[in-house]
Amino acid sequence: MPAWRKRGVGVVIALLALFLVGSNAWIWSAGWGRFAAEPSGVPAQAVLVVLGTDEFVQGTSEHSGTFRPRIAAAAELARSGRVKLVVTSGTDVHARAMAERLREAGVTCPIVEDPYGWRTLDSVLRAKAYYPDDEVVFVSQGWHCVRALWQADRVGLRSTAYPAAFGEGWRPVMGCLRDCFAKPKAVIDYLMGNPLTAPVPADQGNLPYR
Repeated sequence: MPAWRKRGVGVVIALLALFLVGSNAWIWSAGWGRFAAEPSGVPAQAVLVVLGTDEFVQGTSEHSGTFRPRIAAAAELARSGRVKLVVTSGTDVHARAMAERLREAGVTCPIVEDPYGWRTLDSVLRAKAYYPDDEVVFVSQGWHCVRALWQADRVGLRSTAYPAAFGEGWRPVMGCLRDCFAKPKAVIDYLMGNPLTAPVPADQGNLPYR
């Protein structure tokens, strides 16, 4: 390979590495000072948005590792009386499973299913469309919450986070590693105008859970 081509490849690799590291640093910075350690740290009458995850590993009865900690954190916050509404956001399967588990955990406040929060960006844009004047509190693992906070900042949605425990087993570790690449994708999405993934307008499709 000619020397000039090697240098070109080296420059491209260096730029990609810089973008990866820089994107992660920028998005992680969105979480500074915005994680509530106790329910009292969440603004009163906030809208709680639980970000979607699988309850079980696909095709098995094995718990995903991230689902139960999110439900535990969301239930704790909802039962505290600090939030006026819970939104379970993800696919239709995620939204229904999370709503059911929250009711089983003793959550009595209204629950709304958002079955079109197919990606974190969709969940954020839909929260902005439905609750533009409310404070939104995201519940997920911390490494995921920072991305939601960063995306919320980009669209002018007031938000904070109530992070769930990291999770059980090795799957949450893999989720955290994958999110290192989801963060640069979030920056790319922003540069492309934050396109929705779901084929439904951001202000349509949410359903009240019983």
